Parts: sequence; C-alpha cells; structure tokens
Amino acid sequence: MRLGVALCAAVGAVLPLIAQAAAGALQECYQRAPTRLEVTPCLDGAKKAATDSMLDEFLAVSQSLGELERVTGRGGKVAALKQSQRDFERYLQSHCQVVLRSYDSGTGAGQAQLACEVDLLRQRAALLKLLAPTQNEAKTKE
Repeated sequence: MRLGVALCAAVGAVLPLIAQAAAGALQECYQRAPTRLEVTPCLDGAKKAATDSMLDEFLAVSQSLGELERVTGRGGKVAALKQSQRDFERYLQSHCQVVLRSYDSGTGAGQAQLACEVDLLRQRAALLKLLAPTQNEAKTKE
C-alpha cells in the first residue's frame, strides 16, 4: 500500500516535468528571448540545466541501486543503469542529428538540434526520477 501511494506521488510530481518537456525548449526560448539571436544562449542555458538535473537524478538512482545490490547481494543493477545511460546518450545524439538534418541546413537547424537535446535530457531526468527514492522515503527508512 505504501509503495502504491509513493508511486502515485512520484508520478504526480513527474507529470509536470514531462508536460514542460513536451512544451518544448525551442518554444520556451522563443517566448523568453526578445530577439532570435538570444534563442541560442537561452537553449544553451536550458541544456546545462537539463544536463545537471539528469546527472543529479542518475547519481541518485545509481546510489539507490548500489545500496540495493549491497543489501540483496545480487549485482547487475548499477551496470544495467550505466548501460542504459550509454544507450540514452547514443540515442540523443542520433535522434537530434535527424532533427538537425530535417532542417536541411536551413535557418534554425542548430537551434532545433539544441532544443531536441534539451527536451530529451529533461525526459530522461523525469524517467530517472521515477526510479530514485524520494527524500521522504529515504528518511522514513532511516
């Protein structure tokens, strides 16, 4: 029962993040930036924030899975997470390259690629967040 409630709370917390990612970084920066020249710096900042968030979530999940491996004596969890991360990074590069090429070197191609990376990094962070124990869960276990 507690797991079900915790899962519902986690999903409820992540849905706004997914909705934000679905809105799209490119659209967000077009709305924020007063000129088209300022869209790229906006996207650069968004990419740094999304990367930092994703890495924070990755580390939290890695620590949690490492602890689970120690407690259960069964390995492979952290290795699977690391393989998943490598696969994600390859997918991000490959998919965003498709986005870039779909612009056929036209205006905005680089911005579209950057926005693609931001959007995928945000989505990855949101998915990793579902795997990480929340701060409240960690405190109740102590």
